[in-house]
Amino acid sequence: MDSEFQFGVSDEVYALHAEVCKLFTSPVRLKMLELLGKGEITVEELSRVMNISQPNASQHLSLLRKTGVVRARREGNKTFYSLRDPRLLEAFNNMKAVLSDILKEHQSTMIKREADCV
Repeated sequence: MDSEFQFGVSDEVYALHAEVCKLFTSPVRLKMLELLGKGEITVEELSRVMNISQPNASQHLSLLRKTGVVRARREGNKTFYSLRDPRLLEAFNNMKAVLSDILKEHQSTMIKREADCV
Protein backbone atom coordinates (compact mmCIF):
# COMPACT_ATOMS: atom_id res chain seq x y z
CA MET A 1 0.00 0.00 0.00
CA ASP A 2 1.21 3.49 -0.79
CA SER A 3 2.65 5.10 2.34
CA GLU A 4 1.39 8.47 1.07
CA PHE A 5 -2.24 7.34 1.27
CA GLN A 6 -4.39 9.64 3.38
CA PHE A 7 -7.69 8.51 4.88
CA GLY A 8 -9.19 12.00 4.79
CA VAL A 9 -10.38 12.03 8.40
CA SER A 10 -8.56 12.48 11.67
CA ASP A 11 -7.60 9.68 14.00
CA GLU A 12 -10.04 11.22 16.50
CA VAL A 13 -12.94 10.53 14.13
CA TYR A 14 -11.89 6.89 13.81
CA ALA A 15 -11.52 6.62 17.58
CA LEU A 16 -15.00 8.09 18.16
CA HIS A 17 -16.44 5.83 15.45
CA ALA A 18 -15.01 2.78 17.21
CA GLU A 19 -16.31 4.02 20.58
CA VAL A 20 -19.82 4.61 19.21
CA CYS A 21 -19.86 1.21 17.50
CA LYS A 22 -19.10 -0.42 20.87
CA LEU A 23 -22.40 1.04 22.10
CA PHE A 24 -24.22 -0.83 19.37
CA THR A 25 -23.23 -4.22 20.82
CA SER A 26 -26.24 -4.12 23.13
CA PRO A 27 -29.65 -5.14 21.74
CA VAL A 28 -31.24 -2.94 24.42
CA ARG A 29 -29.38 0.14 23.17
CA LEU A 30 -30.21 -0.72 19.56
CA LYS A 31 -33.91 -0.86 20.45
CA MET A 32 -33.53 2.44 22.31
CA LEU A 33 -32.05 4.05 19.23
CA GLU A 34 -35.01 2.90 17.19
CA LEU A 35 -37.43 4.40 19.71
CA LEU A 36 -35.43 7.61 19.99
CA GLY A 37 -35.54 7.88 16.21
CA LYS A 38 -39.31 8.31 16.44
CA GLY A 39 -38.95 11.44 18.58
CA GLU A 40 -38.27 12.71 22.06
CA ILE A 41 -39.04 10.43 24.96
CA THR A 42 -38.56 10.50 28.73
CA VAL A 43 -36.70 7.80 30.61
CA GLU A 44 -39.99 6.80 32.25
CA GLU A 45 -41.70 6.30 28.88
CA LEU A 46 -38.66 4.55 27.46
CA SER A 47 -38.45 2.08 30.34
CA ARG A 48 -42.19 1.37 30.16
CA VAL A 49 -42.22 0.80 26.38
CA MET A 50 -39.10 -1.36 26.52
CA ASN A 51 -40.21 -3.18 29.67
CA ILE A 52 -36.95 -2.48 31.52
CA SER A 53 -36.31 -0.74 34.83
CA GLN A 54 -35.79 3.01 34.91
CA PRO A 55 -32.29 2.64 36.39
CA ASN A 56 -31.39 0.27 33.54
CA ALA A 57 -32.79 2.68 30.94
CA SER A 58 -30.93 5.58 32.58
CA GLN A 59 -27.67 3.67 32.53
CA HIS A 60 -27.98 2.94 28.80
CA LEU A 61 -29.00 6.53 28.05
CA SER A 62 -26.00 7.78 30.00
CA LEU A 63 -23.64 5.78 27.78
CA LEU A 64 -25.37 7.06 24.65
CA ARG A 65 -25.17 10.65 25.89
CA LYS A 66 -21.50 10.35 26.83
CA THR A 67 -20.53 9.67 23.22
CA GLY A 68 -22.88 12.29 21.82
CA VAL A 69 -25.32 9.90 20.11
CA VAL A 70 -28.21 11.10 22.27
CA ARG A 71 -29.01 14.53 23.65
CA ALA A 72 -31.10 15.50 26.64
CA ARG A 73 -33.44 18.46 27.09
CA ARG A 74 -34.87 19.41 30.47
CA GLU A 75 -38.37 20.76 30.77
CA GLY A 76 -39.48 21.31 34.35
CA ASN A 77 -38.73 18.14 36.27
CA LYS A 78 -38.63 15.94 33.16
CA THR A 79 -35.75 15.15 30.84
CA PHE A 80 -36.51 14.39 27.22
CA TYR A 81 -34.05 12.32 25.18
CA SER A 82 -33.60 12.33 21.42
CA LEU A 83 -31.10 11.32 18.78
CA ARG A 84 -28.52 14.02 18.18
CA ASP A 85 -28.66 13.58 14.41
CA PRO A 86 -31.24 11.78 12.22
CA ARG A 87 -28.41 10.42 10.08
CA LEU A 88 -27.67 8.02 12.94
CA LEU A 89 -31.07 6.45 12.38
CA GLU A 90 -30.39 6.24 8.64
CA ALA A 91 -27.10 4.43 9.33
CA PHE A 92 -28.85 2.18 11.84
CA ASN A 93 -31.62 1.32 9.34
CA ASN A 94 -29.11 0.69 6.54
CA MET A 95 -27.21 -1.72 8.77
CA LYS A 96 -30.44 -3.50 9.76
CA ALA A 97 -31.38 -3.89 6.08
CA VAL A 98 -27.98 -5.37 5.19
CA LEU A 99 -28.07 -7.74 8.17
CA SER A 100 -31.64 -8.77 7.37
CA ASP A 101 -30.56 -9.67 3.82
CA ILE A 102 -27.60 -11.65 5.15
CA LEU A 103 -29.88 -13.52 7.56
CA LYS A 104 -32.36 -14.34 4.79
CA GLU A 105 -29.53 -15.61 2.61
CA HIS A 106 -28.22 -17.83 5.42
CA GLN A 107 -31.72 -19.17 6.09
CA SER A 108 -32.24 -19.88 2.40
CA THR A 109 -28.91 -21.71 2.22
CA MET A 110 -29.80 -23.80 5.29
CA ILE A 111 -33.21 -24.75 3.82
CA LYS A 112 -31.54 -25.75 0.56
CA ARG A 113 -28.97 -27.88 2.40
CA GLU A 114 -31.70 -29.59 4.43
CA ALA A 115 -33.66 -30.32 1.24
CA ASP A 116 -30.52 -31.78 -0.40
CA CYS A 117 -30.04 -34.10 2.58
CA VAL A 118 -33.53 -35.60 2.29
